[in-house]
Amino acid sequence: MSLLIVLRTTILLLCLNIVFIGTSNGLSLPEKSSYTCVIGAGYSGLAVSRYLKQHGVNFTAFEAAREVGGTWRFDPHVGVDEDGVPVFTSQYKYLRVNTPRQTMEFDEFPFPSTTPTYPDGPCFYKYLKSFVKHFDLMTNIQVRSLVTSVTWAGDHWDLTYFRTEDHNNYTIPCDYVVIANGQYVLPVVPMFPGLESFQGTICHSHDYKAPEPYTGRRVLLVGAGASGLDLTVQLHNITAKLVHSHHLKYTKPNYSERYVKKPDIQGFVENGVVFKDGSFEEVDDVIFCTGYEYYHPFLDESSGLTRSGKYVMPLYQHIVNMRRPTMTFIGVVNRVITKVMDAQAAYIASLIAGKFELPSEQEMLDAWFDHAYRHKTAKEINTVGPEMDQYFAKLSKEAGITRNPPVLTHIRDFNAKNRLEDLFNYRDYDYEIIDSRSYKRWYNGGGKRGEECPIEAS
Repeated sequence: MSLLIVLRTTILLLCLNIVFIGTSNGLSLPEKSSYTCVIGAGYSGLAVSRYLKQHGVNFTAFEAAREVGGTWRFDPHVGVDEDGVPVFTSQYKYLRVNTPRQTMEFDEFPFPSTTPTYPDGPCFYKYLKSFVKHFDLMTNIQVRSLVTSVTWAGDHWDLTYFRTEDHNNYTIPCDYVVIANGQYVLPVVPMFPGLESFQGTICHSHDYKAPEPYTGRRVLLVGAGASGLDLTVQLHNITAKLVHSHHLKYTKPNYSERYVKKPDIQGFVENGVVFKDGSFEEVDDVIFCTGYEYYHPFLDESSGLTRSGKYVMPLYQHIVNMRRPTMTFIGVVNRVITKVMDAQAAYIASLIAGKFELPSEQEMLDAWFDHAYRHKTAKEINTVGPEMDQYFAKLSKEAGITRNPPVLTHIRDFNAKNRLEDLFNYRDYDYEIIDSRSYKRWYNGGGKRGEECPIEAS
């Protein structure tokens, strides 16, 4: 769908509804004594919970799982957990972060200085747990509570959740809703001719838990994004053959002789796959590393938003539902560092606490159209990417929150390039931020360095 068609559709939706921004009851923000509902207690939900608590806002964060942590919490279950709730985490064993921890830290809550720049998944989870303990967030978090519906009720939101402890549904009124359910929830599994006839196993990287089950097997990996490349590192030297279908341009590391690069897929047969160059490979297992889509199944048309798996709009600053500004989002952005979510959380909490006011509806709409004009397809509507440093500046200027320094963008850009040039070794370096625009980097010896974690388990 072309951007022009999308824009015209959005304008039509905005204008034909009686509940246009300027006349909507959702535009005027509630009093400070209001109640806020946060959906999710992963990184984003914890970030906004911290700021809401610091501002003295009355709130509850609803988490579907039994523990906080979102995608950073390892869960051995596939599909659903012990309560029958969908497993939302994509964590797998032996994972190490693929961006320096300095780009992921909560504001004014750094990792201990001796932590490796690329800690492993369990260490990052310990960091989140220590954050929860430090700010006493569990008193405001309700676990085992799967949000199933959020609807506009005229002057507030009705939020319905399923409580897995007693298997009952509950509905509560919320003056504000913060949607922080994560970016890596709904896996994209592409369809290929003959896929249904394939006799081997098929999964998405979302359900991948560890490399050991693939020892000695013939495995097809599809995709070369972050998880696709990471899984090549885990699997190339333990599989009988690792067939990797992708079209990424990067410096191929010294994979084992069992690694085979292949082009895009033509189709599947019972025992293998045919590629677009006419070649064929027998495989036992297929792992799709093909990304995720935005997933907000609890929203309906009363939200006033135009949504798909690729975009949510119109959102002012990629955060505020312009139709109903008492609904905000964290994480509906592309090509950014994790710390952007912390900045969005600070912005949202300041807005709810009444620390600043939103621009007029016309100014918000103008800003949104200005961003949309500079992007060519609907799936780029929520992209920040190369404008990340300017985005930090905009949030800071408007909401009076901490301005994240340009050095973070420099680190992000270098890391993205270096990861593709030195996949096996880029994590064997530590970083230190010197000032707002510069950092230093040095080889740390590699080996077991990545397993060190000076954070005590909470």
